[in-house]
Amino acid sequence: MSCKMKLDDVTKPKHRWNGSKFMLVWRQGPDGTMQYRHPEGRFGTTDWFDVVHHAVVGPNPTSGSLQLGLEESKGTIRFRDLKLELLELTEVYPAVAPAGTRAVYTDRVSRAPRRRGAMSPSRFRTTVISKDLPDLRSWGANLIRWQLVRNWNKVGDNRNVEEYLAWIDGRIPEVQQVLDKAQQLGMKVVLDLHVAPGGRRANGEMEMFYNRKYADAFLEAWRRLAQAVKGHPALYGYDLINEPKHHPGAPIDYLALQYEAAKVVRAIDPETPLIVEANDMASPREFSYLHVLPLKDVIYQVHMYSPGSYTHQGVRKNPLTGRYPGKINNAEWNKESLREALRPVREFQLKYGAKIYVGEFSAIRWAPGGAQYLEDCLSLFEEYGWDWSYHAFREWSGWSVEHTSDRNNPDPSPVDTDRKKVLIKYLKLNDENSLKK
Repeated sequence: MSCKMKLDDVTKPKHRWNGSKFMLVWRQGPDGTMQYRHPEGRFGTTDWFDVVHHAVVGPNPTSGSLQLGLEESKGTIRFRDLKLELLELTEVYPAVAPAGTRAVYTDRVSRAPRRRGAMSPSRFRTTVISKDLPDLRSWGANLIRWQLVRNWNKVGDNRNVEEYLAWIDGRIPEVQQVLDKAQQLGMKVVLDLHVAPGGRRANGEMEMFYNRKYADAFLEAWRRLAQAVKGHPALYGYDLINEPKHHPGAPIDYLALQYEAAKVVRAIDPETPLIVEANDMASPREFSYLHVLPLKDVIYQVHMYSPGSYTHQGVRKNPLTGRYPGKINNAEWNKESLREALRPVREFQLKYGAKIYVGEFSAIRWAPGGAQYLEDCLSLFEEYGWDWSYHAFREWSGWSVEHTSDRNNPDPSPVDTDRKKVLIKYLKLNDENSLKK
C-alpha cells in the first residue's frame, strides 16, 4: 500500500501510533478477528512525501477497508496517488539458497539427545551459579537459553554502537561462567542475543533492518561473542536474532542478515549449530515462507504464544480473555487448535528435513487453564520431536511456574503448582531417555 502524504499543522498525538493514519483494516479467520496494519503515525508540517507499507494478510480474510485521516490529532492531512498491490510472500521475502536446498546435519547434531529446558533469568546474579542452574537441573532440564538483554522492548534503545559493543564485551565473563557451570551439570546452553543494536521502532520493527550501521554492529557483536565462546563443550548453539520483526520493504532482509551473521560465526566456529528464527517475533505462521540457509547444522526456532490474547492476558493493558481450553475471542481453542497454529512449522520441518527448536512458549501464570495449555503444547513438541525451552525460569514472576495463579501474590508457592508439575513431568524425560540409552 502506497501513497503521497502532506501534513499541515498536525498536532502531536498522545500515543505514538496515532497522528496520520493510512491504515488497512480487515477481518481474519473464522472468528472474524479484526486486523490493523499501518505505518508509524506522523505529525507536524511537511511537504509531499512517499509512504509505503506492507500488510501480510493471512488465510480466510473477509471484509476490509482502507482508512485515511488523523487520530488523536488536529490539523490537515492530504493524500494522493493511492495504490494497493497484491504480492506473494515469496516475492517479498526471497530465499538465500537455490531452490531445492534442504537442511543438512552432521551425525553429531542429528544424533544428539533431545534437549528440554527453560529460558534464563534476565540478568546474571551470584545465585545463577550457586542455586538457579543446579535447581533447574534438578527438575530434569538439560538446556538453558541464556539471554543477553537490557531494556527489553524499550523503543529506540541501543542506538549508541560503541556503548552497545562495550556492553557485549562486559557480558562475556558471565556467559563463560554459565557455560562452565552447565558443563559441570551436564547441561547445554543456547547463547541468545536478546536485544539487537539499534533497538526497535514503535511498531516493533528492528532498526538494524533499516540502517546498515546497526546491521554491521550486529555482525561485530557476533564476531566478539563467537571468538569468546567457540569450542566450549556446553554450547548448544548461537541464537542469532531474538524475535526478528521485519516488515516488507525494509532494505535489509531479516533472513539475509541472519545468513550474514551465520557466515561470520562459521568463520570462527565451524562446528557449533546456528539457530535462525522466523519473522514476526518467531511466529509459527511465518514458517509458511521461511527458507533454509545453505549451511550445515542450522536449527530453526519458533516461539509459541498462540493465541496471544490468552497467553498474554492481563500483561500491560491486555484484557482478561478467558480459559483454556474454551472459547477465546469467539474461537474455540484446544489441543487441535494448537496443532493447527503450529502446522506451518511442522510442514517446514517435513519439507526441508529441518531440526526445530521451540525457544519460548508459555502462558501467564494467572491465565485460567494454564497447566492444560502447557500440557497440550509440550505433548505436541514431543510428538514432533522438537527441542524446547520454557519461558521463563526465575525471570519475571508473571511467567513463573513457582508462583501461584493469584496475580496479586508476589511470593513463590510453598508447594508445587500444577504448571510446575506439568513442566517437570516433561523435563524428566531427559533423564528417562538417558537411562534408556
